[in-house]
Amino acid sequence: MPKSPLKYKVGVFVGLIAIALFIGFRYIQSASEDARGKEQGVVTFVFSPGTDALALASALRDAGIIRNEPAFLYRLFKERAWKKLQAGEYRLSGTMTIPEIINKLASGETVQKGVKVTFPEGFTAFDMARRLSEKGLPGDEFLKLVEAPPAALRKQFAFLSKLPETASLEGVLFPDTYFFSQEAGADGILLKMLENFEKQEKKIETFARASDAEWYRLLILASMLEAEVRSEEDRRLVADIFLRRLNMGMPLQSDATVKYVLEEKKIQHSLDDIAIDSAYNTYKYKGLPPGPISNPGLSSIRSAVFPEPNSYVYFLNNPETGQTVFAVTFEEHVKNKLENGL
Repeated sequence: MPKSPLKYKVGVFVGLIAIALFIGFRYIQSASEDARGKEQGVVTFVFSPGTDALALASALRDAGIIRNEPAFLYRLFKERAWKKLQAGEYRLSGTMTIPEIINKLASGETVQKGVKVTFPEGFTAFDMARRLSEKGLPGDEFLKLVEAPPAALRKQFAFLSKLPETASLEGVLFPDTYFFSQEAGADGILLKMLENFEKQEKKIETFARASDAEWYRLLILASMLEAEVRSEEDRRLVADIFLRRLNMGMPLQSDATVKYVLEEKKIQHSLDDIAIDSAYNTYKYKGLPPGPISNPGLSSIRSAVFPEPNSYVYFLNNPETGQTVFAVTFEEHVKNKLENGL
């Protein structure tokens, strides 16, 4: 039977709709690669908390950052990125691709306001205070707070309750790049650094859950590893060496602890240096020093928590390359010292 004119027309109409939807989908799919916004320069865009996806797409279009809202929404949900976006102030441009815009909003690369200060891993509180002063920030006041933290501050963070009552905050000043406001003051600077340590500490669950005494012991060990060895692989080996020396009742003989006492960096210490009378001198006194000797990063903390079992007893660092050289016997160690110019 021949098709009725009505069925034919309906079939053609449905077919055209399907083709239109397919073409539209492919267009949105293609458009989701590039923003093609009218704003070709870098603009400041504020993504306010509580903004929904539709409102965000509309705001990006109004700011000239994207041209096609459906394309942005398609890419946003295709990558399941909506819940990852972080509110804040961003530098964006219509020359960016939509994936780049989404990645920036998801990574939280907000416009940072304030004075940029970078504290490398292994910096002591004194090093940090000096750098703050160099940046025109209250380094001296910061150091006073670190050396004698107020009781109220200790109650703000659970991990500070694990410190001995008379301990300074050396060791828990997390090394990182910060942006400090000129108006924040020394207490504001310290608070921001402690908040960062609290966040980082939780990344190593075994460390965060350790009992008070063990937690502080691991922190001290991590501070020594940070100051002694470069790579995480070598730090894990040295962690095991130090722990075995402690169990054997053997002095740790860490040059890093002597450097901390002398407050100066030397390639090799003299007999007078290693004879200095300080509880931090691990040549003179057995056991761990009474407190951290630096502010360690995550690599060193992980190494202290998860040491790598090995048969080495001695190690040294080549003064030129920084390479750590290990030895099982004292004779091997003496040979390594000669070969490495020590």
